[in-house]
Amino acid sequence: MAHAQRLFQIVLCPVDFSDHSRQALAYAALLSSRTKGRLIVMFVEDPMLAAALAVAYDEKTLLDKGRKELRRLVEKTAAPYDIRVEDVTIDVAVGRPHEAIARTAERLGCDMIVMGAHGRTGINKLMLGSTTHRILRRSPLPVLATPPATGHGRGPAKGWPGKLVIGPIDIGAPRDRADALAAAVVARELGTDLTLMHVVEPLATPPWIEVDAARRDLQRQRRATVRLTQLQDELDGAATAVRVEIGNPADKIADVAASTHVGLVVMTRRRGQGLFGPRQGSISYQVLRKAGTPVLALPSHKTWMRRVIRRRT
Repeated sequence: MAHAQRLFQIVLCPVDFSDHSRQALAYAALLSSRTKGRLIVMFVEDPMLAAALAVAYDEKTLLDKGRKELRRLVEKTAAPYDIRVEDVTIDVAVGRPHEAIARTAERLGCDMIVMGAHGRTGINKLMLGSTTHRILRRSPLPVLATPPATGHGRGPAKGWPGKLVIGPIDIGAPRDRADALAAAVVARELGTDLTLMHVVEPLATPPWIEVDAARRDLQRQRRATVRLTQLQDELDGAATAVRVEIGNPADKIADVAASTHVGLVVMTRRRGQGLFGPRQGSISYQVLRKAGTPVLALPSHKTWMRRVIRRRT
């Protein structure tokens, strides 16, 4: 199993000291504890605030203060997951958050980013929500986006994600098998069952042919079930069930995640039209906001997909 653990071996978690980012850090610590990998925690200081504070502090002193506060946060949040602060890489940067996060991920060779869906707001605070959306749209890495925190950013149970994850699949797309395979690999590494899911979007038709439209939607639902079942068979037991719904994709995925106690939604970010278009990561972010369930948004570029497929075959 040591080989499988390397898929998410180096985890980057940007924080802004909000309850939302503290919760994201707890998820990152849990994953790092399981893989015995490397956890990197970073804070991005707003350039305007940094410029104002430069009157009282030089840049080195300012960054050192940031690192000290970050260490306190890590020590308190990661300890329940058996992560020692001495083993965590602390990084503080100044600049636009999404750009600094991308640079750090590339520089340190990260293979996953864990972020909260929301954060502090205001001119001098990191707007983690909008930053997460940008990272979902642009990052070449898997991004685990955690839902808004309740209370004081309570972290996940050590058994997370529990017994079930769902993998929404855009069937009929050129790479629907690759997307199903990637979801299966993630579910296996997390030690949980996988349900493959597809959402049939209703056809927009005039009201006077509503009956025909309903019949066509039902036919499309049946075809989708057949295709998902084929993918399930090809995965040799890695997916334990299939599910097809009719409606708005983000709404239906969120409803299923909330109503069936799903611990994680695993979905591939794609550009273009279809279930995951037109903007990469948009559906992922909508599901996250509506479901209150963590979303692991996987990249669709060929290099990462080949890496996943090699792990399965």
